Amino acid sequence: MSIPSSRAIARSTLGIVRRRPFSSLTAASTVTAVGYANYVEWRTNQHQSASSIEKIIPRDHYDGDSIARYWDRQPVTITKRLLNIMYELGPVAGEYLYSFQLRPWAMKTIRSADNEDNQQVAVDLEHKRQMEIDLSRKLRAALTTLGPTFIKVGQQLSIRPDLISPTVLFELQRLCDAVPPFDDKIAMKVLAQELVSTRAGSDTDDINNTNLNEDEVNRIVTSEFEEVPRLVASASLGQVYKATTKKSKQQVAIKIQRPDILETVTLDLFLLLSYGKAVDKLCSVFTNQIPYHEAFLNGFAHGAFMELNYRAEAANQTYFREELHSRFNSGKKKKVVVPLVHEQFTTNRVLVSEWIEGIPLAQAPQKQIQQLIPIGVELFLCQLLDIGKFHSDPHPGNLYVTKSEDGTPTLCLLDFGLVADVDETARNAMTRAIVNLLQGDYDTLISHDAKHLGFLPHDMDVTELKPVLKTILKEGLLEAGSNLHDRKRNLMAISNELNEVFFTYPFSVPPFFALVTRGLGLLEGIALKGDPSFDIFQASFPYAKRRAMDMFSVKDYTNISRGMLARHRTETM
Repeated sequence: MSIPSSRAIARSTLGIVRRRPFSSLTAASTVTAVGYANYVEWRTNQHQSASSIEKIIPRDHYDGDSIARYWDRQPVTITKRLLNIMYELGPVAGEYLYSFQLRPWAMKTIRSADNEDNQQVAVDLEHKRQMEIDLSRKLRAALTTLGPTFIKVGQQLSIRPDLISPTVLFELQRLCDAVPPFDDKIAMKVLAQELVSTRAGSDTDDINNTNLNEDEVNRIVTSEFEEVPRLVASASLGQVYKATTKKSKQQVAIKIQRPDILETVTLDLFLLLSYGKAVDKLCSVFTNQIPYHEAFLNGFAHGAFMELNYRAEAANQTYFREELHSRFNSGKKKKVVVPLVHEQFTTNRVLVSEWIEGIPLAQAPQKQIQQLIPIGVELFLCQLLDIGKFHSDPHPGNLYVTKSEDGTPTLCLLDFGLVADVDETARNAMTRAIVNLLQGDYDTLISHDAKHLGFLPHDMDVTELKPVLKTILKEGLLEAGSNLHDRKRNLMAISNELNEVFFTYPFSVPPFFALVTRGLGLLEGIALKGDPSFDIFQASFPYAKRRAMDMFSVKDYTNISRGMLARHRTETM
């Protein structure tokens, strides 16, 4: 068997190109692009060590440019992640569109053409329910497989009964308590490395590659704790262990960060911000909307990234403990508890704090939930309007019920990784906006507050916009109250008005509202799970009234109070 000469191969290849020029050009372009992408990433990796991501992307502050600079030169990894996301979520999205959108529409069209009775048009409810259960399980499995960022998204949705069905809600709630753990040996090695770094006063980077064997890890860990810590919970970003300190004999909770979490999360944030840039470009071409998606998502990305810095979280926790304890607690009677941080053990990847016995607020008896929900609302509004920092991630695993020294139920706030800062100007503007919303002064809310908060340009004439926003605020939110079905139906009924605001007018969302809306929405969702009659607008009334008293003059407050009281009486009649 003779081997073809190089000349014969060249003639054969040339013949294929002449017969199929388009296919040949496409294949050549694809091979060239893939080859170049692999070359770029190979060159990048040649100049980067395993720990260089921490040198390019600092943990102590959020820097979107550093994240972009790190990932811009890794097209292969980016493409693989995008394909991975499409592979996991694509089938779920496709099945949803077919089973719950296209198929019902097609069946309705066919049966309508046959003039069948409307009752025959309905899909078998039991079959539909089973399809929803199966699809919900697939969604949960996909989010779990995609990792921490997507698990976090699922956890946020898991307490929004006004957005998703109870079946999906039930499955996503399992993400909060059933995130797959990583190996305890790896966690203990991270803990040992961090303990060594605290003793030596060195950076984590200097000891990341320390080759500690299992005996050395156990010796280091048990030198500070009575025994090897026991795993009690697995979360999206880390795992929580329970232990007892050797010197003080105090029970503590040890949160240990997942390995390689910085690389995993920053890649997803890079893709998220790239998506925001693309949407802004499309919006600027096809609508009059001020581009805000990138800034909005950048605010969310800032909060999500800072969750990776446990030292920053420890500082937030200490600050909240001091501020909230001074406002809510007196003597043995405590309304709110924040665990004490053990700073001597805390690093960028390990956070050690006081152990709190309790149960999640959502699992508490109905009576306790109804008793603590007003405290929770006041707790959130106090942070948002008074303190200037607020906890932006109050999901069921972060709001616990414990007992104070006198035995009364106490609200315990955990996990301060996601915290937003609100300056005094914004706090005062939001106080005015809430007061005007509660007393039904939509004209001032739209013409003054919306501009000062950054939703609308300061020089905009809002004459045409006022009727549209009044309809949205009044019919879509306030009149529905605590009834989720009414709220959802009302919002769908005014969908044209919503589209008009977002596509016709230069409406924008301030970046810090990415966290404000998340925190407020999550709190409302938790409250609604425990108390179906909960109305966040009426629950906000008492604190908004007190805050207005502190902020406004006596004359202004008297007028505002009358308006708020009149509206409050109207809604409760």
